[in-house]
Amino acid sequence: MISLHERINAIRQLEPVAPIERNKLNIEDLQVGGFLKIKESAFQVKSLGYYLDVKWKDFSARKSEYWVTELELLNLHNGVVKYFEWERDDELELSITEEFVKLRDIKYSGSSLTHAHLDSIADNEEGTVSFKGVNYHYVEDDTWAGRYAKEKRKDGAPMRAYEFEGDDDTFLTIETWHEADDERPDREAFLSRAVSVRDIEILQLNRQ
Repeated sequence: MISLHERINAIRQLEPVAPIERNKLNIEDLQVGGFLKIKESAFQVKSLGYYLDVKWKDFSARKSEYWVTELELLNLHNGVVKYFEWERDDELELSITEEFVKLRDIKYSGSSLTHAHLDSIADNEEGTVSFKGVNYHYVEDDTWAGRYAKEKRKDGAPMRAYEFEGDDDTFLTIETWHEADDERPDREAFLSRAVSVRDIEILQLNRQ
């Protein structure tokens, strides 16, 4: 949660483009200090990050580059920080975090999910876990490896993302972060949901 002072400071930087001009603005051009609305909530972009899609086995580069852009967003209404991602495949795909999840609260076969469980699910290319009573089903086609950095670099921090789709139309992502010779990578998990392009309105591309 961000302080009230920081929220007020962010709001003072908002100089929105005239409504008639907003449909000309593209989220792919949004920079740090810019503002957008997602449905009825307004956000300021606090930082950008970039994931480069790489090979699963050794994190080496692919022949063609594919990037996922992450925006750290400050909700101007309540001070909550959210993470928003966009990528362009055949079309623009958008998602936003709902909440971060403690790994011990994710259940698999009646017990807390372990790294061994995660490896087994990936090896078998199927499996179901649960969180707060919702079942999440492993999606092999969406599971991927990347390198993350705050700039568009090919030598960013290596990570793997195990993707699960929930029965309630949310998504569970479990990320493992791999340092050199690290046999027990750090893990984090979060829930997200897809966002329609129709629900996005760019108010200001960057800090004025």
